[in-house]
Amino acid sequence: MLRCSGLPFLPGNTFPDIGRSKFHKSHHFDQRNQVCILVDAQRPGIGGKPLLPTDCPEYTLPSLYPPKYAPARPAWLEYDRQVLCFYGYFQESLTEVDRLPYQVRKVRILYYLEDDTLQVSEPRTLNSGIPQGCLVTRQRIPRPPPYDREFTSLLDMNISHTVQLFDRVYTITGCDDFTRRFLNRLGVSVPGSIEQPIDPATELRKQQDSAKMAKLPAYKIDTLGKFLQYDRKVLRFKGVWDDRASVFGDVHELEVLYHLSDDTVEIKEKLPVNSGRDSNGMFLRRSRLPKTFDHLPTMGESTPVTVLNVIGGGLKGGRYLTDCVGIGKTDGNYYRDADLRIGARINVYGRTVMLTGCDRFTEDYYRTMYGLEDFTPLYGYSAPREQFVRCRRTERELPPFNGWGSHEDSEGNCLTLEPKPPRIDFRKFIAYDRCSLRFGARMVSKVLENNERFFVISYYLSDDTISVYEIPIRNSGFIGGEFIKRRKICLPRQDPFGAERPACYGPQHFYLGAVVLLQDHQFHVTNADIYALNFMEQHCEEFPLSNVSKIVQKLRDALRPHYKEYVAKHMANVVQTKIDGRPVSTVTYEALRLMLIELLGDQIVDQEIVTLCRLFSAEPEQPARCDRELVRSAIHAELNRALWSDLERTKEHIYHLEPTEPQWITPHRLCTIVKACKIPLDRALVEKMLQVLTQNEKGQLSVEDFLTMLNPAAAPSKPIQPLNIKHDVTHFTPYRVTGKLVNWDQLLEHIDLERTLTNQTS
Repeated sequence: MLRCSGLPFLPGNTFPDIGRSKFHKSHHFDQRNQVCILVDAQRPGIGGKPLLPTDCPEYTLPSLYPPKYAPARPAWLEYDRQVLCFYGYFQESLTEVDRLPYQVRKVRILYYLEDDTLQVSEPRTLNSGIPQGCLVTRQRIPRPPPYDREFTSLLDMNISHTVQLFDRVYTITGCDDFTRRFLNRLGVSVPGSIEQPIDPATELRKQQDSAKMAKLPAYKIDTLGKFLQYDRKVLRFKGVWDDRASVFGDVHELEVLYHLSDDTVEIKEKLPVNSGRDSNGMFLRRSRLPKTFDHLPTMGESTPVTVLNVIGGGLKGGRYLTDCVGIGKTDGNYYRDADLRIGARINVYGRTVMLTGCDRFTEDYYRTMYGLEDFTPLYGYSAPREQFVRCRRTERELPPFNGWGSHEDSEGNCLTLEPKPPRIDFRKFIAYDRCSLRFGARMVSKVLENNERFFVISYYLSDDTISVYEIPIRNSGFIGGEFIKRRKICLPRQDPFGAERPACYGPQHFYLGAVVLLQDHQFHVTNADIYALNFMEQHCEEFPLSNVSKIVQKLRDALRPHYKEYVAKHMANVVQTKIDGRPVSTVTYEALRLMLIELLGDQIVDQEIVTLCRLFSAEPEQPARCDRELVRSAIHAELNRALWSDLERTKEHIYHLEPTEPQWITPHRLCTIVKACKIPLDRALVEKMLQVLTQNEKGQLSVEDFLTMLNPAAAPSKPIQPLNIKHDVTHFTPYRVTGKLVNWDQLLEHIDLERTLTNQTS
């Protein structure tokens, strides 16, 4: 009895057996042969007393479930992170000092389904004087006596119910949507939410706060809202001021700015070049513009409010009282946005300014705010004494080009007194930097030897410049190399010494079959690289000769009168070929080219034919592999020509990158090794080498085969004649890339004349 009386009478500290003197817990481990083991037998309860079924009640699911219908999984897994939320209140008694009998405190009750724990928290209330927060921490709460051996469960929680949690009684008034749906699925009827009672303490505080507010506060203009809405938004008008009535007067062009944030007006003057006027261009500083001006404002007139009840004499030592209700407030004497429009005349301190035009933002503003639609600028108006008509400023006529420098430099010398370098299109430079279209061409000349010369024309998209490179041919008599330096080239038949800037070649002038004249040399474009063909097809709206839709439409219009006769005539050129294990009707490129030229004649060019061949190509997916011995011979020839003998360093680099498995390596890592070790092999030759090296099932390359390929002494190859890698490996032949076979059935299906003619006949 003495020991129990020393404990506080709190939940968990009450014992039904008052005569118990031992309260220790049973141990979990025991020693057998000086070895700690877990006790397997059933352990006794507190103080060594055997446990009864009622002493340790197990957690069970709500009894709303019928037998054998409860969830099979445990509650901590079935209801993980699922919480029911109830809203309620409780009444708290107050002392006589507070002048109120009680106060109503709103709470939120959270019920955790995973372990049947409860948590009560109070939301924050402004100026309540109560430290809001958690009222009851998360725990299992026992029921009030005589059911204190049981815990509060979900069956006790529902709207319009009262639940006692420890020493407080809470009334539940509502719940969230998830709680309502959960209880309805369990078969519990949840009534509608009820209103919570009014808290008298809160109403008293509201009355006290309203009593503190001034009944007639001093008038104050709040311009913050308008400033935040219209900050940096300006209405821009064009205007003129006719001052020709004076002796040395003239017509002044003005720019009227109306700032919407504070209704101020700013006027700037546009001074023409060499006008002889010494001015900074400011016609009116930013301020509110009065409609009429006859005298300086007196005391109280210039202030935004009216001064009332002047006490005392004079301006010094007197006391003034402002107009609290704003009786004297007026803005009728100042210009507002509603007073400005095209054709309106405004009085700028005695000078009449006429508004003649506005910008796009001003048009949108007046169209939205005032519904105006007519914003036609005025190019003429009637002056008080005579008719004055404004004329548009004509473009400046430049002198003819003298041949020094470029046309851009000459224009810069004529437009400004201090010459400035010509500006470049920076956006175009960033978008197409290092992007060039390369075309193969042959020279067209009366000299027969020049017709066999092959050139590479590079068009740089970043600055529209062109360079021409001649590919050297052995024993041709021509050295090769740079033929035309990178520069802009003008179109032929133009006056190079005229005042206007001549037009230059653009990317649309270069296509397969085109004939261009570059620096008095005529070139016939015969082929292009893959990047140029892909670029023109991707930007087909700028390159109509690479637009497949337009090409097919041209074929459809030409074939419509005699489609069946034309197809039957050329069926002898169609061959059944087995590609990738399936039969395909194909036609060669040469045969298709002759068929299209016979059909359209001069109306079709090689660029359009190649575009069709690329789209309807019937080449197999896996390209043919290169000759291994030919690639080995080319690699050994390049290494011997460059006197390369750094094989040991390459082996060390490979072992450094792949210390665990140096037998196989990825193609990307192999290209990195070639660049890092500075192996003198061209990129095209490296790509051919990657095709002939031994591969495993993962697509990795053999390191041993790669090292053997770089060692001419270990496995000598057959000598070959010197070759030009760029010419012989990366030759400009789109027919090699797209293939010589065209899918005939796919081409006819895309033209789609068989079904159209059949429907028209039926």
